[in-house]
Amino acid sequence: MIAGLLLAAGRSRRFGADKLAAKLDGKAVIRWSAESLTSLDAVYVVIPPGADMLTQALSRLDVNFVINLGRDEGMASSIRAGLAALPRDADAVVIALADQPRIPSTVVHEICERWRKGDVAAVAPVYSDGRGHPVLFGRECFEALLSVRGDVGARSVLDTLDERLALIEVVGPTPADVDTPDILQALQRR
Repeated sequence: MIAGLLLAAGRSRRFGADKLAAKLDGKAVIRWSAESLTSLDAVYVVIPPGADMLTQALSRLDVNFVINLGRDEGMASSIRAGLAALPRDADAVVIALADQPRIPSTVVHEICERWRKGDVAAVAPVYSDGRGHPVLFGRECFEALLSVRGDVGARSVLDTLDERLALIEVVGPTPADVDTPDILQALQRR
């Protein structure tokens, strides 16, 4: 079983409003991001308390919500909250960022297919400008992910894997994070 874990409990400080509820081509940013994971066995969306706009944006989408009560700690707390919610039979998790609405679903498919071939602990895409998201972690990485603290993601875990990390080449640059209204407008124009 491969689950999806969508991290959506950030504060949107640079955006000035809840960027995940902002519309991109008629759909909320978070919905674009969640839909890229729907081919997985289950999707868990980590949100802050009182995120009614986000739950509404994902209505009628088969996702499970996880409330991150410790979001002030940062991204690591969202990873821990999400991992704690996964079913016991989850063999791997694909961690994605909710503010990256233009991740191609083919990337999710390719990292899963590479992991299913075996002999690796994690799989990450490499875009023309470097390593990016989403990243698949096998169960053997879960304990290390649970030990990450602070406002950091799982890069430190990836950096310890050496040859146990598989990289897949993706044509084009890393999809933009919607961090500012200007970035959202630029994505609208594409």
